[in-house]
Amino acid sequence: MNFFNSASTISRREAGDIAAQNQDGSESSSTEVTKLNSPGSNLVSVTPNSASLNTVTSIDLATTQTSHWSPTLNQLLEEPPPRFSQLVTLGAMSFCLVFFAWSWWGKIDEVSKAQGKLIPQGKTYKVEPVEIGKVKYIAVREAQEVKAGQTLIELDTELVTKEVARLEQMLQAYRFEFGQKRALREQLALEAKTREDITNAEVSAQRTAISLAKDKVDTLSRLLAQKQGEVTAYADRQINLRPLSNLARERLNQLNTEIVSRQQRLDKLATLAEQGAVSQEYVFQVEQSLREAQRQVTQSQLQEVTTANEQIFQSDRARGELESQITSNQGELATTLKEIKMLEAELIQKQADGKRTQLETQQKIEQLEFELAQIESKVVDTQNLLSSAKVKLQQKSLKAPVDGVVLSLNVDNAGKVVQAGETVVEIAPIAAPLILSASILNSEAGFIEEGMPVQVKLDAYPYQYYGLISGEVTHLSADAKDDSQLGEVYQVEVALKRDHITENRQKIKFKAGQTATADIVIRRRRILDVWLEPIKKLQQDGMEI
Repeated sequence: MNFFNSASTISRREAGDIAAQNQDGSESSSTEVTKLNSPGSNLVSVTPNSASLNTVTSIDLATTQTSHWSPTLNQLLEEPPPRFSQLVTLGAMSFCLVFFAWSWWGKIDEVSKAQGKLIPQGKTYKVEPVEIGKVKYIAVREAQEVKAGQTLIELDTELVTKEVARLEQMLQAYRFEFGQKRALREQLALEAKTREDITNAEVSAQRTAISLAKDKVDTLSRLLAQKQGEVTAYADRQINLRPLSNLARERLNQLNTEIVSRQQRLDKLATLAEQGAVSQEYVFQVEQSLREAQRQVTQSQLQEVTTANEQIFQSDRARGELESQITSNQGELATTLKEIKMLEAELIQKQADGKRTQLETQQKIEQLEFELAQIESKVVDTQNLLSSAKVKLQQKSLKAPVDGVVLSLNVDNAGKVVQAGETVVEIAPIAAPLILSASILNSEAGFIEEGMPVQVKLDAYPYQYYGLISGEVTHLSADAKDDSQLGEVYQVEVALKRDHITENRQKIKFKAGQTATADIVIRRRRILDVWLEPIKKLQQDGMEI
C-alpha cells in the first residue's frame, strides 16, 4: 500500500535520465529505482528508502529532503498521478480486500487419501493349507466366480498317496490276521464245545453204565437171595419127600401081605373047589380079586417109587441148577462190581481229562483273544492313521468353502511351496454388497470417524468421464498395521452409495478386486489458515519471519 502512495511510475528512459543527473549526489540520495516485478515489464518504480518513508508525514521535512533532488525528478514528483495508476491502485486494493475476505470466510475441504480395493461386505473366506506343501496345479484366477466345493489349488499328493497306500496294506494285513485269529478262536471254541459235549456224553454214558451195573448188582443180589431161598426150599422139599417114600413102601408091604393072604385063600379055595366044596366061579372071582390086588400092588409100587424118585430127582436137579445159577450169578456179581469200580475210575479219568482239555482250550482261547485285542487295537490305530492320511489327502485339494468370487490369489505358479496357515486364496461371498477396503496413513487417520463423507475414484472407470462415487466411512480399524511400502497404516472401510456406473444407458456393476482411491473429507478449513500454514510451520520450527 505504501508503494502506491509514495511512488510514481515512470518510463525506463526517464529513470535513466534521472539516474544520470543525480550521479554526483548518489551517495546522499535517498531514492531507490527498481524494476516492477512483472516479467518483461518496461516500467520501473522509484521508491524512497526506509528513512524517507518515516518522514513522509511531514511536508516541510519532505521538502527539505527533496530540495537537493534534480529538477526533473522534483517535477515528476509534483505532477498529479495518471488515471490508470489510480485505477490500478484501486483495483489492487479491492482485490486484496476481496481476497482477504474470501480467505477469511471461505473454506475448503481437507481430505485424506486412502488406497484400496473393492471387497464384498462382511466376512471373507481365506483358504489356507493345514500343512506345508508344494503347489501342483492352480485351477482358478483372480476375480473368477467359483462354486462351493470347486477345486482352487491342487497340492502335491505323492507322499500322502504313498502313506495312504502303505496304511491300507497294513490295515488289510491286520484285518486278514484278525480274521485268521478269530476263525481259529471260533474253531477252538467249537472244538472245546464238541469235546465238552463228548466228555459230557461219555461221563453220562459212564454214569449210566455204572448205574446199570449197580442195578445189575442189585438184581443179581436179589436173584441170588431168591435162588438161595429156592435151594433152601428144594432142600426142605427133599426132606419132606423122603417120609412119603417110606409110607409108600409100608403101603406096598401091606398090599403084599394082603396078596399073600389072598393067595393062601385062593389055594384053599382051589382045594375046596377040587373037592367041590365051592364053585369054580367063586374061585375064579377070588383069583381075579387076587390078580387085581397084585396089579394094584405092582402099579402102586411103580407109581409110588417113580413119583418119589422123580420128585427127588427133579428137586435135586433144580437145586443143582439153582446152585449153578447162584455160582454164576455170584461170579457175574463179582465181575459187575469190578466193572463198576473200573467204570468209576474211567469216569474220574474222563472228567479229569475233560477238565484239563477244557482248561488248555480256554487258555488257548484267552491267548487268541489277547492277540485279537492287540490286532484290533492295531486295526483301530491304523484306521485312525488312514483316516488322518485320507483327510490330509483331501486337504491337498484346496476347495472353495462357499459360492463366491476369488478376491486374491497369492500363488503365482506351480511348484511354489506354501506354508501351513498361509492364505493362498481369499474368497468373498457372491451375494454380498461391495465396499472399499483401503489403507490410510497413520498421520492422516487421526480425524477420521465413522459416517464421514467419502468420494471414491475407481481406477477402472476414470472419474473425469464417469464421475465420483459417493460413500461414507463405516469402519476404522482399532490398531495400525505395518505395511512394507507405506509404513504404519489403518484399515478403513467405505460403503458405496451405488454399485454401478452407466455406459450407453447400461449399468456396469463394480467387481470385487477393483482398485480405487478414496478422498475422505476429514474437516473444513479456512482458506487463510491453509495459506498461513507454511508460515506457522516455519515459526514452529524456530525460524524468524
